[in-house]
Amino acid sequence: MAQAIKAQQAKQYDQTERDPIAKEFYRTKSWRAIRDAVYARDGATCQVCGNVVQDRKIVDHIVPRRLCSPEQALDSSNLWTLCYKCHYRKTKLEKLISAKPNGDNILRHLDRQWWTKVLREERGQK
Repeated sequence: MAQAIKAQQAKQYDQTERDPIAKEFYRTKSWRAIRDAVYARDGATCQVCGNVVQDRKIVDHIVPRRLCSPEQALDSSNLWTLCYKCHYRKTKLEKLISAKPNGDNILRHLDRQWWTKVLREERGQK
């Protein structure tokens, strides 16, 4: 039941909120191939909290896709598997950072290590 609700929410987001460029990107064969490879590389495990990701393949861009070059958007070193909760928190923080002066430039320079530290601290982990 919970999985069906999450799937419906994801579908609704894709239809109503995701921008057309992102929608087009996430439907490409090259994205699906790299997403599947990263998901397998990470052992279907959230790279922040260690939970197994079962409900859907959430492969996140460390530097947000909208700020990446086309090459970086498909570079596995800019991708990692996150669980729904960690992905939600990261997205919320990205929006807050982006709203600050020079925020997008800051986001371009935040790496996996920084995000891991911040997301674990927020979660109460070390």
